[in-house]
Amino acid sequence: MSTQPMTSQLETALRVTKAGAIALEVATDELCALDSVAGDGDHGLAMGTAAKAIRYRLANDPPLDLAGLIELLAREFGAVGGSMGALLSVAFAALGDRAAGASGPLSAGQIADYLAAVYEALSEFGGAQVGDKTIVDAVASAHADAATAAGRGASPAETLAAAAAGANAGAESTAAMIARVGRASRLGERSRGSVDAGARSFALALAAVSDAYSTADAYSTGEST
Repeated sequence: MSTQPMTSQLETALRVTKAGAIALEVATDELCALDSVAGDGDHGLAMGTAAKAIRYRLANDPPLDLAGLIELLAREFGAVGGSMGALLSVAFAALGDRAAGASGPLSAGQIADYLAAVYEALSEFGGAQVGDKTIVDAVASAHADAATAAGRGASPAETLAAAAAGANAGAESTAAMIARVGRASRLGERSRGSVDAGARSFALALAAVSDAYSTADAYSTGEST
């Protein structure tokens, strides 16, 4: 395990990543229940497995830079297999490409841009669009709200909070949709009435990331009591 000093930016990234992983582990049963409506019911197990592997790596062999962290996420989510594993691996790879060369503190504009990269990668690789009842609905809504927040001059923490709220709204909106891609599309009208598991997992993870970032930001600015 490396003892090299980490930058404040990397420390924050590791902290929020751990928070997102914990959120996915805690939600394993909920995500499996949602997935059982239209899938094979193992989405929560897959996300929980990836999350545990990520937390193990963070504790025992943490990456030395942000690029290494993003590579870790792409690798561990990809390792669980299935369509969601492939989607998330591609999404994190795209995020890594977009973030390459970035320096300095995270900005509100970068948050919106990174979410745009994830949305574009998911749509291109999986073929899903907004309204198809997939994770794309949560990601697109998160990006839209983050872009709006950044455009009005919100702080990075405020922009992440807006993105998390948008992701939750996007996930909730899938309950009224009919699945149009993937295994669930075979159910037709019967796919209506439940939230998409992938959209829910994204929303839960982003909410945890936002909360952890806000806490870290409060400490760094001396606002914590």
